[in-house]
Amino acid sequence: MKYNIAEKFLGENGVSAVIGVILMVAITVAVAATMYVYIGDIASIELKTPTVQMFANENGDRLSVINTDGEVYWDSIALRSTGNVTIYINGEVNASAGKTVIADTYCKVDDIIVDGDSAHVLIHSSDFIDIEANSSTTLSDVTITIIHDDTGIVLGTYAFSSIAMWEDE
Repeated sequence: MKYNIAEKFLGENGVSAVIGVILMVAITVAVAATMYVYIGDIASIELKTPTVQMFANENGDRLSVINTDGEVYWDSIALRSTGNVTIYINGEVNASAGKTVIADTYCKVDDIIVDGDSAHVLIHSSDFIDIEANSSTTLSDVTITIIHDDTGIVLGTYAFSSIAMWEDE
């Protein structure tokens, strides 16, 4: 007598349809739960707010960068002023450079403020921001707020008792 292996394994002794459906549902739920946990971890990544420390030089109407904590770019910074001022970053104070910041408006740093150079440059400890009055008289009690544009968090607030208008010598 000849022994047929196919008949032994392919007989009517298989897994029932109910058990098969339960196994498929269990596998689908396990895969869905794994994907949910994986995607949930990606979505919960928080942006790190950088640190930019500045010193306000009252006499020169200048904010000097003292320290940063790494990769902070000028174009990720925004400014807000309580008075109409013109802002210059690392540039020569002259009639063709700088950008006017209207009082209490949000002004993102761009190429014009950085004296026509690219604003996508790292902030270094030798960098500075010059602030000039945008009127014919000296402004008093002006506050400049530095904001991290990506997160909206205030990096610093600096008060000046007076800011003079730039005068061509």
